[in-house]
Amino acid sequence: MTRFYYHLLAFSLLLLFTNCRKIEAPNAEAAKIFGNWAYKYNSGGFSGAGGSTRFADGSTVAFTENGYFKVYEGSNTLSSVKFKIEMKESIFSLDLSPALVYTNGDYEVYHVSGNELFISDNHYDGYSYCFEKL
Repeated sequence: MTRFYYHLLAFSLLLLFTNCRKIEAPNAEAAKIFGNWAYKYNSGGFSGAGGSTRFADGSTVAFTENGYFKVYEGSNTLSSVKFKIEMKESIFSLDLSPALVYTNGDYEVYHVSGNELFISDNHYDGYSYCFEKL
């Protein structure tokens, strides 16, 4: 029975240390994404006028240093997705841009300008989302 408790303790410690590890940001500019942001608006799509329903008015998002992208509506968590940050090619410029890379391989490029965060689908007719730092 003591062997069972030893294995249980070892497994618990393993989970604790793997879930608390901070993700790496490629540079200081890319690290500005960490924190809480309030959704403002979206643009793009086929018409260019926006219209995405991905985020509701009044929703907030959080990017944690241990690699979770969480979407909130009020105090309710609507989603929580694991991500990492890598530099990727962007359709918007010839330079590499910081990107949120999700576990399924999809990614979105982003940049922070002042107290605003812009996240963009990295394909034509995609959407761009604007957030304000909380």
